Amino acid sequence: MSRAVFAVLFATLLVAPAAAQINLTGDWDMTIESPQGTNTVKVTLTQDGEKVSGLFKSEMGELPFTGTVVGVDLKFGFAIPIQGQSLDIVVTGKVDGATLAGTMQFGGFGEGDWTAKRSPAAAATTTASTTTATTTTAPAAAASVGDKWDVMFKTQNGDLPAVATVRIDAGKVEGTISSALGEAPFTGTVEGKSLKMSFNFPTPQGTLPIIMTGDIEGDTISNGKAEITGMGTMEWTAQKQQ
Repeated sequence: MSRAVFAVLFATLLVAPAAAQINLTGDWDMTIESPQGTNTVKVTLTQDGEKVSGLFKSEMGELPFTGTVVGVDLKFGFAIPIQGQSLDIVVTGKVDGATLAGTMQFGGFGEGDWTAKRSPAAAATTTASTTTATTTTAPAAAASVGDKWDVMFKTQNGDLPAVATVRIDAGKVEGTISSALGEAPFTGTVEGKSLKMSFNFPTPQGTLPIIMTGDIEGDTISNGKAEITGMGTMEWTAQKQQ
């Protein structure tokens, strides 16, 4: 065996174990810098060789994805259906031990940086404790329209979930509505059972005004209409989290 061939073989034997050590399978805490601000979500990754798959878990729900990891280069993507169109999200990054970092493309709405680290084992206990505390205190606020609401938009491509945190004071409404792209603040009014909220969704081309109306029926909101400037109207409903 020539020295050159031996050198190549020796280098291959050194590099191969290092590459095999990369295993992304597990839960990750991902922090995203989007046009709407900073948002943290859960991501579950499953790796099979150079193939990856998993779930992007935000307050909108769980969105499945597939992708690849070649060496330390990670790439995956998924689509969010909005008003008959798909907002394609492409995630690229680098693997650095127990951390990940890269760039996320939000279709035609710009891009942002992201980082991720493995979720600690204690996170499940913390989440469970928080959920228990919330469930215990919820009945005290049952008579108000505050707290968090699970919102469901009806699009041509199916249901699109979101979460709204609503606060009401003397007929005035304010709060935030959360999606996979981050949070947007809103303001509005409530008269009797009629709710009206408005907010501006920021895009690289400017703000996109959205007006949401609906009827409050106890712990549900029905007859919801969302008027999106330049994109028409979609229906929505909401259920108060317990």
